[in-house]
Amino acid sequence: MIRTSDKLLRVSHRPVFVVLAAAGALGLLLTGCRSPAGPSLSTDRVQLRNRSLALLQRAADSPLPVVRANAIEALVDVAPRQSLPLFRGSLQSANPLVRYAACVALGDLRDRASLDAFRRLVSSADHHVRIGAAYAAYRCGLPGAARILVDALNNDPDEKIRADAAFLIGKLGEKKAVKRLRLAMRREKSTYVQAHIVAAMATLGDDESLDALVYYTQSDITSRIIALQTLDRIAPARARGALLRLLNDDQAYIQIRLLAARALARLGDRSGLELCLRHLTHKADKPEETMQIRVNAALGLGAMGSAKALPALEKLAGDQSDPQVQVAAAYAICQICR
Repeated sequence: MIRTSDKLLRVSHRPVFVVLAAAGALGLLLTGCRSPAGPSLSTDRVQLRNRSLALLQRAADSPLPVVRANAIEALVDVAPRQSLPLFRGSLQSANPLVRYAACVALGDLRDRASLDAFRRLVSSADHHVRIGAAYAAYRCGLPGAARILVDALNNDPDEKIRADAAFLIGKLGEKKAVKRLRLAMRREKSTYVQAHIVAAMATLGDDESLDALVYYTQSDITSRIIALQTLDRIAPARARGALLRLLNDDQAYIQIRLLAARALARLGDRSGLELCLRHLTHKADKPEETMQIRVNAALGLGAMGSAKALPALEKLAGDQSDPQVQVAAAYAICQICR
C-alpha cells in the first residue's frame, strides 16, 4: 500500500510492510535462484520462498529503522512464529518506530511472554510506542490498557497519534468500541483522523461506517487511500463495484488503481492481475515514484497469489539496484508460495 510521506506504505505513521531495505547484501540471497517453471516447479517454489523469507528476516535486523519496522510487519504475515525472537529483540531497539512495530506484531500474536515488556513500554515518552504497547497489553490480557488508546484518541495533540489510536482500537476487534469511536468522531476536527475513525468502525462491523468507507473511495486522495487500505484488510463484498470502477478508471492515479487491484484480490477477484504485472517494471520520472508504483504492483500480485507473477517477482527480488522493490517482491513471493 502507498503512503504519502516518510517513504512508508500507509498514510499514517504506523509501519506497514516493507518498502525500504539496505542495499547490497540483501540481493545476494536470491542470486542464482532458478525460474519457478517446468517440472521442478514445486521444489523451486520452496527454494524461492526460503530465499525470500531469509531476505525479509535480514531486513528485520537492518540498522535502518524503517526497513526493520516494515520487515517485522511482513514477517507477522508470512512467518510469525519462527520470527518471534526477532520481534522480541526489537522491543529493545533504540528507535521508537521499531519498538512500536514490535509491540503491534507481538500483540497480534498475543505473545504473553512479552507482557512485562509491554507494561514498561506503556509508560514510554514516545506516544507511538505507548499506544503500540497498550494494544499489545490488551491483546495479552490487560483490559485496562485500552484506556490508553481511548485517551490518545480523544486527547493527543498530534493527529497522527489520534489516527493510529483509532486504527489500533479497530484492530482490537471489540464491537462495543464503536460507541466510543462515534463519540470521538463528533469531537474530531481533522478529516484525516475522521477517516481513520470511520475505517476503525467499519473494521468492527458497523454497516453505516462501511457504507461511508465505500463512499470515501471517491473522495479526496488521502481519504481514498485510507479507505482502500481498510477495504483491503476487511474485504467486504459490497465494495466490489466501487473497487472495479477505480481499477478500470484510466484517469485515476496509478497507485490508486493498484490499491484497488489489491483490495479486489482479497475478494477473490484477479481483475487487476495484468495491471500489476505491467507496473512491476514501470519507470516514472522520479525514482521514488518508480519505487512506490513497483512496490504496490508487487503487493497486489502477492495478494492475488498468482504463480504467473513468480518469474518477474523473482527477478526483482534478486535485483540489488532497487532494494525497496527487492524487499516488496520478496514479501509477495512469500505470500504466493505459502
